[in-house]
Amino acid sequence: MNFKSHALSLAEFTAYYSPLWNKEIMNEYPESVTDYPREWVDLLQELSDEELFDVDCKRPVEKLKGTSFETFMRTIKALCDIPKITSVPELPLEDWAFQGVKKKKRHEIQKIVPVLKKVRDEKKFDYVVDIGGGVGHLSRVLSHYHGIPSISIDQNVEFQKIGIGRLKKFRKIEGAQDVTFMNITFGKKEDAPELEKIFNKHSLGLGLHTCGVLANTLIQNTIDHHTMGLLNFGCCYHTLKAHIDFPLSSFYKENNYPVLNLYGFTLATRSHAETTLDAYKTKVRVKNYRYAFHLFLMKNFGKKNFIEVGECHLSTYWKPFHIYISEKLNFLGLKHEFTNEDFDLFYDSKEIQKNLRVMFLCNVIRWQLGRVLEIYLQVDRCLYLEENGYEVKLEQYFEESLSPRNLGILALNN
Repeated sequence: MNFKSHALSLAEFTAYYSPLWNKEIMNEYPESVTDYPREWVDLLQELSDEELFDVDCKRPVEKLKGTSFETFMRTIKALCDIPKITSVPELPLEDWAFQGVKKKKRHEIQKIVPVLKKVRDEKKFDYVVDIGGGVGHLSRVLSHYHGIPSISIDQNVEFQKIGIGRLKKFRKIEGAQDVTFMNITFGKKEDAPELEKIFNKHSLGLGLHTCGVLANTLIQNTIDHHTMGLLNFGCCYHTLKAHIDFPLSSFYKENNYPVLNLYGFTLATRSHAETTLDAYKTKVRVKNYRYAFHLFLMKNFGKKNFIEVGECHLSTYWKPFHIYISEKLNFLGLKHEFTNEDFDLFYDSKEIQKNLRVMFLCNVIRWQLGRVLEIYLQVDRCLYLEENGYEVKLEQYFEESLSPRNLGILALNN
């Protein structure tokens, strides 16, 4: 992939639609709704729940053909067209190798291990350093079944005790290597001397779902210690800080590419995997109750700004509105004299239902930008590694239905 060329396309698209991603619908409502093309909102108004569900899953809808909204969706699809790994077949392993491993983790391991084995055959690195390795499932499969020594780093000593105990139970095949557990906090200054001992030109860093800035720390350690390379999968972008953690590359900085804010990072974190129609309907219900509560606060308490009120059990959203709002008003400590009937009449009124519908449709539009923003962020990381002498690939490793954070950055030292 030509990262600079793709970055330009991503940056232009991101800048043009910044009014949509740089704030939530409820921030600056009702003014925020005016940022969304009225033509698109009207188009979506005509769709059934099933058709809206298809839009949310990025599937084509007959009624949208030939419209500017379809063009918007096609552009997103093109920008998100990241190649899938296909050249490395999965390595067959006995079921016992995955004893106690969840389906998602098993799928990830089966996709990652063949790639690392192929890289080791070509680059001859000595060992893998698994960041946030937990109980060591991935490290164990690498070491016991494919003869690749692994160092599993994690700050949770209890996880590692479990992992060490399990190592004694799993059989080793011929040529198996050991797993070393290191109980340190990756990126913590006090642990830097220990990290320097293992990060070198003979090691390869592995980060399976490195949260937020942890991915940046792995990238910087790779560069600073001139390691053989890394394979990293990012997640939890909402914990990043603008201008500090993003952007990294000189290319983004020198071209003044858009800098994501908290709302952009959060949107990039949002899962883009397909769901079921029932799950979609639940999402509609949750948003409607949450938005209706916000509208009620605006009208009756003069609270225009968005207020965090926490989550509640999903079953609450399928109960009458007065149960939900009573719980939330109590949570905020707001005294009132409204009755349950007042609450339900407010929610069921034509005006509120109309507003809720428009707000949700705007969100359906806004959510389409999440994957673009994630790729925009990942391409910056790829460029930063390229600028520091690494040969870089960005590919999709996992099936979205099992593991939506499926973008892997493979960077190898030239």
